[in-house]
Amino acid sequence: MKNLIPSSLAAATLSLALLASSRAAEIEVGAIDIGQLMPSAKGQFVEVNISPAMLKFAARIAARQEPEAAEMIRNLKSIRVNVVGLDDSNRAATVEKIEAVRRKLESEGWTKMVTVREKNDGDNVDVHVKQHGEEAIDGLVVTVIDRKGEAVFVNIVGTINADQIAKIADKFDIEPLRKVHLKIDAKKKDKEV
Repeated sequence: MKNLIPSSLAAATLSLALLASSRAAEIEVGAIDIGQLMPSAKGQFVEVNISPAMLKFAARIAARQEPEAAEMIRNLKSIRVNVVGLDDSNRAATVEKIEAVRRKLESEGWTKMVTVREKNDGDNVDVHVKQHGEEAIDGLVVTVIDRKGEAVFVNIVGTINADQIAKIADKFDIEPLRKVHLKIDAKKKDKEV
């Protein structure tokens, strides 16, 4: 009986370890876990998580009016958006968390495509992509630290090709996405030469 308890405990620990490693393997290429962000004392906090099922539903709705957008949406696996108001209660922790995500992206081989640092108004923006071959990406991460009052984290997971990025950037007038498309296109042309 004395040996049964330690053996059961060891088996349970091994089972939990295997479950945790299988869960880690399930994380999609292009997905980044930022964890939970703290809302400010004022309470400004937005979190949006769009699942694969919702993306398929959105693609069906968009197919008639916006075929290019629908095609891009079909290739997405998830979208996560967080917007957090910053004040003295959460600024240091939130800025450190976003900076840690940026360091992690670079250490894991993500390409920093856009960097904006403006001293006057405090804009601090990075756009990273997880490259997939020469013409597509598996993930896009946008991080923004606005010293005036908010932090933004966006993670789009799925296969997105450069032409789709350009169409969406032009259609919705999204300047950072235009820059991503131009840099992917320039890399492709450099390899062709």
